[in-house]
Amino acid sequence: MSAKAVSFLVAATMSALAAPAAFAQGKPIRTFVVGIPGDLAVINSTITTDISSSIVGGQIYSTVVRLDKDGQVVPSLAKSWEISPDGLTYTFKFYDDIKWHDGVPFTAEDVAWSLWNVNKKYNGPASGLLEAVDSITAPDKTTAVFKLKYPYPPLLRGLAYFNSSTIVAKHIFDDGGDPRKNPTNLKPIGTGPFIFKEYKKGSYIAMERNPAYHVEGLPHIERLMFQIIPNEASRGLAIEKGDIDFITYNSMPLGEVDRLRESKNVTVAFQKRVIAGQYQAFLNTRKGPLAKKEVRQALYHAMDRAAMLEKAGFGFGKVSKGGPISSEQPIFYTENVPQYDYDPALANKILDEAGFPKDAGGKRFSLRVSYSLAEGPLNDVARLMRSNFAAVGVELIDQGMDAGAWRDSAFVKWDFDITMGSFASGPDPAIGAQTFFLCSRIEPLFGRNASGYCNPKVDELLNTAAQEIDEQKRVQLYHQAAALIAEDVPHWWLWDRYYPIAFNANVVGVTDDVTGYGTLDQISGK
Repeated sequence: MSAKAVSFLVAATMSALAAPAAFAQGKPIRTFVVGIPGDLAVINSTITTDISSSIVGGQIYSTVVRLDKDGQVVPSLAKSWEISPDGLTYTFKFYDDIKWHDGVPFTAEDVAWSLWNVNKKYNGPASGLLEAVDSITAPDKTTAVFKLKYPYPPLLRGLAYFNSSTIVAKHIFDDGGDPRKNPTNLKPIGTGPFIFKEYKKGSYIAMERNPAYHVEGLPHIERLMFQIIPNEASRGLAIEKGDIDFITYNSMPLGEVDRLRESKNVTVAFQKRVIAGQYQAFLNTRKGPLAKKEVRQALYHAMDRAAMLEKAGFGFGKVSKGGPISSEQPIFYTENVPQYDYDPALANKILDEAGFPKDAGGKRFSLRVSYSLAEGPLNDVARLMRSNFAAVGVELIDQGMDAGAWRDSAFVKWDFDITMGSFASGPDPAIGAQTFFLCSRIEPLFGRNASGYCNPKVDELLNTAAQEIDEQKRVQLYHQAAALIAEDVPHWWLWDRYYPIAFNANVVGVTDDVTGYGTLDQISGK
């Protein structure tokens, strides 16, 4: 379908009281169209961390709190909150006039039940975020109380992220069934600024403004469309022609950026994302050559990551040098970890010493690499990786596939040698990075520790850091953990992402979001 557009937690006191959220007023927009690369398996971020699902679902659902353009916590479902001086009790007070889109009143019980029974069980980042929480109760309809086992500074900001903390309705999902199979996963019913209307596979997802949205003055858009455009060049052409209004960071055709910068009708900018994404590869450490640390290290040296960034990522990023912590997280980032510069000669030497000599034909062994074809740069990454590995006698078999099949094979069945994607190390390592490396997160669920990596010393450092209130001590603990993880290399960190986006030059508010998921209710016409 085509349409024309625009006719912190206070750590010192461990207590906080929310100020009213102030959102910019703007001109209304009749129809706003967003280009996305493909169909969605679900529209429900409680059961997946798929980026497109979070972006689409973020317009329909809500979180407990949200972040303003400066990254400060402001109200969303909760109008205010208090944190006890010992950091062990969080009390949220919710607006009392919120309704689900089917008309059923929203209550604090929805928050308590959703986070505890769906998010925590089925969402990787949420499982880490809620690890410190001992219980969530709803003493009355507008109050939720979180009791913690130990102080956990990342909790409040973590409750603002759609890819971990989306709230779903208890009356819809508490039916005794598997929430991953609930029919509303493709016909979502939320409390957010837009009401789901229709999903036509292969074409579009349609929403309309929620006239009962509890945040005064929002949204400015009357009709919101997500248009499915699988071809990257076609997405670039569509926004240039005015057929769509916004290409989100995960859908941006990087090869079109320079051309679109020349269009007077299009604004190209960088999306602020404190979530700190990295293109990285999970390595299956359970069996085969990659079970040996030295092989993982050797092949890391075999990769020309600078060429990958330039040729596949069009230079929009920085070659990863901090291991599991992105350079986009300056508080926790360190380069004082083992480094893996491009060095094929060293890679060959390590592979020989590891007991994998070349045969008469110059081959050592074969590996498979899987990824979602919807993740634009990864097809080129796989091609370059195949060439790099061939130079050291390793055959690489390309297994690019559609997003749903990739998630199932890699994260549920663990049927991979190498699997690649874009994953977050932030907004805090306790929410992002550590989910991939804790022994307890070796679970057949998307966004967990698919590599099967387990190091008790790393567990100790990560778990201690997550509880530490003193920020300098936290930083040092994460630096120690990053060094150990980089030594063991259960992942290859390819590059730390920068996020170009493109949008209609006649709108404002697109870049005010720091999560990448929740800005569309604030977008307005100039």
